[in-house]
Amino acid sequence: MTLNYHYKSMKHLIFITSILSILNADLIQPTNYSALYHTYVQFEWEQIPSTDRYQLMVSNNDSFTDVVINVTDQTLVYIDRENIEWSSQYYWKVRKHNLDGDIGSWSEVFTFTTTQQKSDVTTVFSNEVDISNGVTIFGSFFNYYSAVVDINGNEIWNSGNENLVFYNTNADGDLFGCYLDNTSDNNLPGVEFDIDNEFLWEEPNDEFLHHDLIQLPNGNYMGVVSVSQIGPIPIGSWTPLFQGLGYMADGVTPEFPWVGDKIVEWDKDTKEVVWSWNTFDYYDMQDFDNIGGTWDQAFIDQQYDWTHVNALAYHEETNSVYISVRHLSRITNIDYSTGDIIWNMGHEFPSGDVDFGHDLGFSFQHSVQILENGNIVTFDNGNLSEIFMGTNEPTSRAIEIGYTDFEDVMIVWEYVLPTDLFGFASGNNQKLENGNYLITTVGGGGTTLEVNANGDIVWEADLNLSLPSGAVYRAMRIPGIFPVAFSIITHDLHTHESDPSVSVEDSTVAFEIHNEGNIAVTYEYSLVDDEGWFDSATQEVLIEPGESYIAEYSSDQISDLTFANPMVFTVTPTEHSHLSKITNVNAYTFPLAINDEIFPNTFELFEPYPNPFNPTTTIRFSVETSSLVGTASLRIFDITGRLVETMVEGELQAGEYEIVWNAYNQPSGVYFIRFSSGLKSQTRKILLIK
Repeated sequence: MTLNYHYKSMKHLIFITSILSILNADLIQPTNYSALYHTYVQFEWEQIPSTDRYQLMVSNNDSFTDVVINVTDQTLVYIDRENIEWSSQYYWKVRKHNLDGDIGSWSEVFTFTTTQQKSDVTTVFSNEVDISNGVTIFGSFFNYYSAVVDINGNEIWNSGNENLVFYNTNADGDLFGCYLDNTSDNNLPGVEFDIDNEFLWEEPNDEFLHHDLIQLPNGNYMGVVSVSQIGPIPIGSWTPLFQGLGYMADGVTPEFPWVGDKIVEWDKDTKEVVWSWNTFDYYDMQDFDNIGGTWDQAFIDQQYDWTHVNALAYHEETNSVYISVRHLSRITNIDYSTGDIIWNMGHEFPSGDVDFGHDLGFSFQHSVQILENGNIVTFDNGNLSEIFMGTNEPTSRAIEIGYTDFEDVMIVWEYVLPTDLFGFASGNNQKLENGNYLITTVGGGGTTLEVNANGDIVWEADLNLSLPSGAVYRAMRIPGIFPVAFSIITHDLHTHESDPSVSVEDSTVAFEIHNEGNIAVTYEYSLVDDEGWFDSATQEVLIEPGESYIAEYSSDQISDLTFANPMVFTVTPTEHSHLSKITNVNAYTFPLAINDEIFPNTFELFEPYPNPFNPTTTIRFSVETSSLVGTASLRIFDITGRLVETMVEGELQAGEYEIVWNAYNQPSGVYFIRFSSGLKSQTRKILLIK
């Protein structure tokens, strides 16, 4: 532990600042001078005591003569989806604006900018009601960027300069993909990222990850990495080419590198491999593509791209992993517990290992989605459609495969793309909540179609990408770019001795959680108070988007106090622990007046830096009286409330302090820093990412 402090004289300005900060809203996001990669903007501020409504004003200039947003809101989060443009600067502020005419003074003014637009998407549709709700995210290879567009093709988010390529998302709104890193041999590390283009998790990059990365229900991550093994060069039309280079090429002699795939599960905290499945262990090498030109490409590459797994999905109900194996025109279902193959579906090969689906006709397919009824949705690239399906030209299809057992498998829905939209690589097919399908192909310069169950196109997006400088990888419909957004409002909040405070003379306290995001979210919440009046057990609630929930606590253990009982209310989205929020409030057993006398704080806990961090962060705080009465403490807790480490304990002189916390031995996750003295405390949230 490193502890440094610098003495400074007390100034009257400190007292004034402390008083104003409690009367005005502290702005949270967008942070001051931030650069945003999205034009849908989430504004958030701190609760002001004795306030039932807030006024948010946003302008193109700091004099607020060119106002673009002027709204009132009852919560602490407002998401604007209409008024912010690319490549612009904005200024924003908030004030109390109660219905009874009680209007407070404005907060300080924050400014932010929006970066440049990256995509050039055009859309066509006739009836908006036929289109599934949400916005569309896509990733582009070769020019390495991703973007989100609305129904009209307006770009509302992009990946900036991070070279991010979107792979997929899940029901929790998480975003997974890769980024280009030309300094590494494994130049496409897989990541989970957010709309601020910050990496929430990154795979260890010990092997070359490609095509897909998902998160399992246990929190671990799973991806596809390349593996190689020496094998024979089979006999075929390509044989003379290899023999000309000195190979035996007799179909028997192991002499040439075959590239297969390994499915790997990494521990979310340690990044250690905890489960893997290798194609060389489960597939027969006599099964290989001999008609799709992969061996001719092997002569050029001097290695054979044997399996080319390009998609994976985990099905929780059956505890199995599905993979799409492009070059074997095969979909495989793997028992997660044992690693055994449950079945292989698709093109028949010499080994006889493909159990069924020989006549389904898909080839070189990409993407795999498992529906609740067990059906499989995929994009049939159709590279071999002339052979498998008897088409006149290579033709791609979007298909849904109905499956109950080996004897009952069929295509229950298909959409055949016109030949000018043939997608020889990449692409995907996603079944949407309204029953439509979102189909993406590299054909036509990158095209995404929303097609209904009758085969009618209800929405079309031209992504205006062209090979080789850009090719769409996948596109998916998502509810929005803010899947998780929420605010916490303390009921009957007042100010006492400069701190947010409530009276519990009726033995109750209540907090209101507002879900302001795009999806239903399960939240864990808990209340911890120093006197132990209230039940501190963690509870759970599911809140639909746009809805709220009141967490009310009551107690018969409350005894009269002449001083404050500090309380900490914590709310954590169960699938997004890094977005956890805390509310600090003092509880008193006597009535609090709206205009209580305000006294300045005696200390300040500043925002730690860096945050997120790995593995060290610097904690700064200031002491503004000659000494703190009683014992001052600086403690670090994990998200469950467990004390992790005590950094400071004892009396401190006036001054500024810096402490470096090394979390090398701690797991990734959310932690809370709490600085306390006497009756007061402050808390900051930090995120450790390893």
